[in-house]
Amino acid sequence: MNRPLILLAVPLLTVCAQAQADFYSHRYGGVAFSDAELAGFCRGATGFVQGLNSPQQTSTTNACSENGDGWKIYGGWRWTPHLAVEASYQQLANAELDFRVDADNGEYLRFEDEIETQLINVFAVAHWPLVEGINLFGKLGGGLWNSKISERQSGELLFVYLVGEDALEERLTEVSGRVEDRANGFHWGYGVGISYRHQNAWTLRAEWESFSDVGSDDFRSGFDVEAASLGWSMHF
Repeated sequence: MNRPLILLAVPLLTVCAQAQADFYSHRYGGVAFSDAELAGFCRGATGFVQGLNSPQQTSTTNACSENGDGWKIYGGWRWTPHLAVEASYQQLANAELDFRVDADNGEYLRFEDEIETQLINVFAVAHWPLVEGINLFGKLGGGLWNSKISERQSGELLFVYLVGEDALEERLTEVSGRVEDRANGFHWGYGVGISYRHQNAWTLRAEWESFSDVGSDDFRSGFDVEAASLGWSMHF
C-alpha cells in the first residue's frame, strides 16, 4: 500500500535536491516597473470634499485619480535556497484630486492637488525552488512612507477697494497660489511572486505587492497600495 506513495515522493525529492544543488548564495540589486492602485484614495478624497459643504458654500469634485505607473529599486541577500532579506525604495503612482468650492456671494476657489508618495521597505523573503532556476516566493515586512502634497489654488475672492475719499467697493478679484506640505508614517507590506534565475548571473521576476495604512487624512485621504510589477536584478 505504501509503495505508490514512495514512487510519487521520489521524483519530488529529486526535483528539490536538484534545485538546492543548483543554488549558490548571492547578493543582488535590481529595478522594477509597476502598475499600482492607491485603493481608497478617491473614496476618501470625495468624502473630504463633501465635508466642505455648508449653507454658505458648495463643494464639488471635478476629477480624481488613484492609478498609474511606478518604479522601485531593490536589493538583498539570499543565503539559502529558501531564505533571503530584501530592502527597496519605491516610487508610487501619483494621486490627483481636482475640486472646487463656490460661495453664495460669487467667490470661488479651485484646488488642484497632487500627492507624491515614496516607500522604504524591508522584507523577509521565503523561496520555494522548483526546477531550472524557477522559484515561487513570498515576502512579509514593513517600512516608512513619505508623502508630499502640492496644491495649486486659483479663483476669485471679494476684496474691498478704496474708490473715493470716503467710498469703499467690494470687487471679485482673481487670485492664485501654490502650497506644499509633507507627512510620513509606518506601513506594513507583503507580496508573492515567481522568479527565473539565469546561469547564476541575473534574475527576472514578476510579483504582486500590497501595502496598508499609507498616506494621511490630512493629505485628503489615506489609502492601501496594490502593485503588480516586473523586475530584473543582477547577482554579485
